[in-house]
Amino acid sequence: MEEDKRKPGRNPVIILNSNANSGRSGSLSATIRSLLKELDSNAEIVETRSAEEGRHAIQAAAAQGEGPVVVCGGDGTIRSAASSLLDIESRVPLGIVPLGTGNDYAFGTLGLPADMGEALKVALSGRPRAIDVARANDEWITNIFAAGLAGNVAWDVQDALAAKRRWARASARYTISILRQIMLFYNRLPLLEITIDGKPWGKRKLLNFAATIGPTTGGGYKFAPEADPYDGRLDVVLMHEMSRFKALRALPTTKTGGHVGLKEVEIVRAQEVSVRCDKPIQAHIDGEPVHDQSYNIRVMPGALTVMTPP
Repeated sequence: MEEDKRKPGRNPVIILNSNANSGRSGSLSATIRSLLKELDSNAEIVETRSAEEGRHAIQAAAAQGEGPVVVCGGDGTIRSAASSLLDIESRVPLGIVPLGTGNDYAFGTLGLPADMGEALKVALSGRPRAIDVARANDEWITNIFAAGLAGNVAWDVQDALAAKRRWARASARYTISILRQIMLFYNRLPLLEITIDGKPWGKRKLLNFAATIGPTTGGGYKFAPEADPYDGRLDVVLMHEMSRFKALRALPTTKTGGHVGLKEVEIVRAQEVSVRCDKPIQAHIDGEPVHDQSYNIRVMPGALTVMTPP
């Protein structure tokens, strides 16, 4: 996609949620203010207490035609902010200071720096670019829609956290859940009826299914290593069911993208893909668990403007 040539406005707005940075919003605010002084920036800080307040603040800033709207957080925060802009079809650039645990969108898709000061500099005065997003039914996707084992794991971890299970509080909870799903619940893999760009692909039982904008997921795993967020297409990853033993060996290879050489893996570039199942599909969008009996996923080329490194 062509670069967005508009220069950002003179009054950027930084949205800080009180729950950001593990609830340490006060220290985060102080850090951001200190960095703004170093950058000699006139950016305004707006502190919010909920996702809904954040949404209103983002849209209000965008409506004034100001410079970049900057958010600090992980993939979920970024998706929420992007959705707020996309819902009103705003072309005001979104700036990002990565603070999440995975940061797949910030690092894998946008190539943002990990240093907070450098990331803030890019967010305020970097290069605005029009980037692809996607739509899954009524939901916006900035990075990935995934079902199969990935969807089952997202729901398993969420349910375990809600039930306050001890293993769910461990830093390795996703690894633990993957092992649980393979060893105890492998029969839960979905049988999906797939259509890609209007062509029926039949029903397939999949270990993993994904429609991706960016190349990584799960904190750097190269699930779709050749995905290009500016090419106006989705990378559709079909990882077919395999034996439990082979799945245990294959899944770690997604860290480097080595899984693409397996005979059970197909990657197709498309503009639209549909999946349906006889029962609700457990899935996730950018890490957030969702479920429905069918999904229509279509790319929206260059619909979002983001601040990227020069």
